[in-house]
Amino acid sequence: MADIQSSDNDSRKNFYKLADRHINSLIVSCTDNVQNKNVFYHQLFRLPVLKYCKLSLTGNSQSNPLSMATTEFSPIEYFIINQLYVDELDAFLSYIPQIRRLSIRNLYKSPKKSIREFCPIVLNHLTQVSLNMIDVTFDEFQFIIKNLFNRIEILYISTKDDRAYIDANQWQELIQFHLPNLRIFDIQHKYSFNKTNYLLYDGLPDKFNSLFWFERKWFFEHRIYHSQNDDQAIFFSTNPYRRKQHILCEESNKNINRNDEKTHIHSVNHLLIQTKKAVINCQNYFPNVTEITLFHNFIHQSKNSLSNQFKKIFPLKQLTKLVIHSNLSCFSKMIELLRYIPYIHTLNIELLSFDDPQRSYHLTNSYVLQQNETFRLVSRTNNIQNLTVISSYEMELVRFFVNLCPRLKHLTVNRFGWWRLEPFLQFLLSKTNKNTRHLVSLCIEGASDNDIDVIRSFIKAQKDVNIDLTKERNLSADDRYVQYSIYLWW
Repeated sequence: MADIQSSDNDSRKNFYKLADRHINSLIVSCTDNVQNKNVFYHQLFRLPVLKYCKLSLTGNSQSNPLSMATTEFSPIEYFIINQLYVDELDAFLSYIPQIRRLSIRNLYKSPKKSIREFCPIVLNHLTQVSLNMIDVTFDEFQFIIKNLFNRIEILYISTKDDRAYIDANQWQELIQFHLPNLRIFDIQHKYSFNKTNYLLYDGLPDKFNSLFWFERKWFFEHRIYHSQNDDQAIFFSTNPYRRKQHILCEESNKNINRNDEKTHIHSVNHLLIQTKKAVINCQNYFPNVTEITLFHNFIHQSKNSLSNQFKKIFPLKQLTKLVIHSNLSCFSKMIELLRYIPYIHTLNIELLSFDDPQRSYHLTNSYVLQQNETFRLVSRTNNIQNLTVISSYEMELVRFFVNLCPRLKHLTVNRFGWWRLEPFLQFLLSKTNKNTRHLVSLCIEGASDNDIDVIRSFIKAQKDVNIDLTKERNLSADDRYVQYSIYLWW
């Protein structure tokens, strides 16, 4: 097995080195934005005995499309790729006629107005497909199934927003006439709604209860939950599929068991908690949960200790990752919770209220919090090494979390707001700041070309530390607003 993790140019060189070797398993991850992915593809498809490939390239849709295969074919049977565009599919698959299992982590809508006619491809060996659709309509998806994937036996699909994906009649027609071999059907569809468009979705999920679905033992759940900004819903397959992620919301607890015995669900390792009532009524216990995500409604509704509520549904001490979507008012509860989850190594915070009228009060309160004994205890004992903060707030917030997490190694922030980069970088790299002495890397999301120039100037001015920089262009449908993820390490 070969594992390549490098820049665009280095990866090309490594491919040439591999060409004469009998590599049957390959993982490629390229950190740079790839201008011409076709070069990579052709090098990859020439490897003579390659059976398994996991490919991660970053780049926009290509103006020069990949040509259809004529004489060059790859023996690859298992392929995982991080991104493709719909109009690239047929040409890409034409090079791997032996493919058995295909997973596309992000399948993007074509930037063209409509997808072109696919060239006919027969994939006799392809039995399993996993797709995460990004802005691909159900009509486009049907076109893909009919022309490329009509022989598959297993389909995993994740989608958003287009309500046609939860139209049972359209699915039934597609499966009956174009997916005759389908044995396993696993769908997850998320959408937002409001008073205006609610009726468009009303009743659609109920139609998946017909004899057609029952005979195939395909069962589904539909859950509605409320967030701070809008109402959300998720429609997804249930047993016999064992999902590792579970959303805990009020609608998931309609059938409440009045005895004290809880059902143990061993497959779940990530629990997303929407409301306090969902926790109180929860009749399940999740013994293998290592990650929890807390939403604003739950934190806002919870007046008592979070740890007392949680220990009834999962073991606290095995948690390693905590994700919070809330506002600045959550800090005191977060610190209290961190006392009881000592093995957390990853903390992600997304502060939702960018126009919080109590911003000044909360920031002042965050300073007061740092003076209390609980904060000091958590700061001395926690082992948080990875921190992500998504917020429009400035240096006060950075200082708060750096003081809370003095063993921090990797920090990710976003570029919302107007905070200046130079003071921020100086604070993190200061030799007198003991709380950043373990920090070795920084990621800045949503950076502009001007930000890159500022960072490069800052790096040149540093005499006592060597800083490496790479950038990755973020995918966007609108090329007028170019943003990057900037990675610094030292």
